[in-house]
Amino acid sequence: MAQSKDNGTSHGSKGRINTLTIPIWFIVLVSWLLCFRVYAKLTQCEAPSDNCVAWITPIQFEQMSQKPGAIKKDLVMYEFTADWCPPCKKRERTVFRAPTVISEINNNFVPVRVDLTNEALSSIPATKNLTERFSVNSIPRCVITLASGEKVDDDHYSYGDRFSDFITASIKKAVTVRAKVDLAKGNYEQAIAKLSPDLLTGNAGVERYDSSDYLMCHHLLLVNKRQAEVEPMMKKAFEKSSKYSSMTSEKEPLLWLKQLNMYLRDEISDEQLLKYKSDHYDKATYYLAIGLKQLRLGDKGKALKALHQASVMSAKGYRSDGLSEPLVEALEK
Repeated sequence: MAQSKDNGTSHGSKGRINTLTIPIWFIVLVSWLLCFRVYAKLTQCEAPSDNCVAWITPIQFEQMSQKPGAIKKDLVMYEFTADWCPPCKKRERTVFRAPTVISEINNNFVPVRVDLTNEALSSIPATKNLTERFSVNSIPRCVITLASGEKVDDDHYSYGDRFSDFITASIKKAVTVRAKVDLAKGNYEQAIAKLSPDLLTGNAGVERYDSSDYLMCHHLLLVNKRQAEVEPMMKKAFEKSSKYSSMTSEKEPLLWLKQLNMYLRDEISDEQLLKYKSDHYDKATYYLAIGLKQLRLGDKGKALKALHQASVMSAKGYRSDGLSEPLVEALEK
């Protein structure tokens, strides 16, 4: 009986040991596999090649940013993705395996893959900062910035478009963003030198919900003493602008631009411009126009107030004009 009791005790203890040790070994094994998987992802295609995009992690990019001269390209591509996201995996299998896309990315961008597969990866400070900075609430998402941090574009609302077209458009937009940076710093000659002939002649037209480029051209022509080009640019831009807007019920096409142009021609005052019935987008445009005029008049106080309002109105419309915020920062220094 004693022997039987001992055997029973022995088997019971062994059973308890197994119950405790199996989960521990399982956790260790899964952790090791996860680390290996992450390591494999980080080390694949470490240098640009014809076979894959040379992705780096947010941490690696932060480390590069701290070393002068380590970043060789002026554009950064942030790709927000996760293993559990079917559209992300499809984009990985198709878009990022296309030789032309690989070449365009590796030649023009510092490509940063932001992995949101699990909480451990998402909570890494470098990753969390990026998701908050760009308000990433859905994936896949690609955001393009200058290496200095200014946002250029994202594919949040154009996921169905060809990715190669998105890349090409972003490279073109980056030129205008660089001009805005120069404008904010007061480097007017450098800024206008960066602008395309289509913008400076008005041949590009004016986008209602992205009209800061138009106001920038108007401003730079004036401060660079090229007044003779201003009126032809405004007339051509009006002719080339789209008369359709899905976000307005205006009976008169391009009424918002007519009102803006009246202000730019000094036909109406600040108060008259702002009294027009308009949405957040138009208000942001009007405040930006007022801020730039006050800058030309040398009244930094009024300029700062108007530009701050432009920034606020842009945020309410869930966008950024790319110009009012840098100008506010420069004026507040």
